[in-house]
Amino acid sequence: MVLLRKVLIEINEDFHVADKLNLALDSTELVRRLVQSCKVKGEEIRELASRAMLKVVNTEKGRTTIVSDKWWTQFYDLIFDSNATIRANGYGLYINLCEFTYGVESFYDCGILGDLVKQLAQEKDEHIMVLILTLLNILLDAEMVTRALLNSNVLELLNGHLTSRRWEIRQLAAENLGSISFNEAGKEGAI
Repeated sequence: MVLLRKVLIEINEDFHVADKLNLALDSTELVRRLVQSCKVKGEEIRELASRAMLKVVNTEKGRTTIVSDKWWTQFYDLIFDSNATIRANGYGLYINLCEFTYGVESFYDCGILGDLVKQLAQEKDEHIMVLILTLLNILLDAEMVTRALLNSNVLELLNGHLTSRRWEIRQLAAENLGSISFNEAGKEGAI
């Protein structure tokens, strides 16, 4: 674990340089090892690995590798982690991946949309709540997501967040309600 920790620290430092990051992505082995490291028991290792993966998904090459090699679902456990930093990294990964159509489709195909709604109901950390609502906002650009969410209690949850003390939460809740209300079924559900 000590060696893995040192390697992950070096990787995080090296990934600040775009050339080194792109060179590392020429081999999917490094990405595979980072994905595996996101699942180890050591909290510090998971945090370092998930932070490195955030840098990976900030590149087109990284996003393509993650989606095409179906490593998408490997980050699922990160959003349930007891450590708030790791949860934030997990949502950051999904946000970056969903910025593109193939990412939204992959997220939807994984069948974890219902769990995202459950996390919206359970999360207490306001910073992470903003990340969840941001991810939801991105996902709602796809009509299939809107239809799927209408079968959940998302409208009730979003309405509840309209009274939040934090302005970002109120704004994102309102934007998400607006996105859901864009089509006919969404208007009926919102009303």
